[in-house]
Amino acid sequence: MIGSNLPNPHPEGCFWFSYAEKWGVPDIKYCEETLCQFISEPANTWSNLAIVFVGIYLHFYYKRSSLKGRKFVELYGLNTVFVGATSLLYHLSNNFLTQFIDFLGMYAFFGLLFLGNLELLGKVKSSKLFSVYLISFLPFSVVFFLFRLTGIPVQLSIGLVILGGVLTKFILLRKRRVNYKFLGVAFAFFVVAISCQLADINRFACDPKNHWIQFHGLWHIFNAFGMAALFFHYERISKSS
Repeated sequence: MIGSNLPNPHPEGCFWFSYAEKWGVPDIKYCEETLCQFISEPANTWSNLAIVFVGIYLHFYYKRSSLKGRKFVELYGLNTVFVGATSLLYHLSNNFLTQFIDFLGMYAFFGLLFLGNLELLGKVKSSKLFSVYLISFLPFSVVFFLFRLTGIPVQLSIGLVILGGVLTKFILLRKRRVNYKFLGVAFAFFVVAISCQLADINRFACDPKNHWIQFHGLWHIFNAFGMAALFFHYERISKSS
């Protein structure tokens, strides 16, 4: 498996040690101490349930709504569940293979937003969106592994998709007059989430032995609220279409 400059986060003899040896280790280590147990990062693992529960709620909210016809809105809730589940799996196991699966979850979220913007702009037909969405995972996976092979931080592969989403979002907002309330709320939650992520990466007030609250866990929780607010923003746009 493709190597990493970091050591195996799991002590020898622990459940996930051999998997990290076989599949490789992640290219990043968060503040929380990796425990010698099946759930290796409890705080960073269970905080993902916030994203999963938000996704379940949004899915059933859509089922009861009158938003039929917008494929990306239909997929949004289940897509959010996928994001939370893949991140939970990664922090539970902490190895390169599940880190890649976690990145597929992040790509699924930002990739769907990008395609959703294109759908609202009339550039992607709703009937074709799901097929395009699935096919788009292939080039993303290729870019991810190319970045890993060449030593480029794999996080930048997500940045490319985010950039596409932001640019198409600006174009969409110029063409559609909508209430910005939920977009502003989502932006505020995402800013707080990013601040928590940076605090964790830079080891601000880092307590590795705290397995209840970690800044990276808060990143998950605030992102969950941001994802919910963003859904209701797109709900407003879809209703005005």
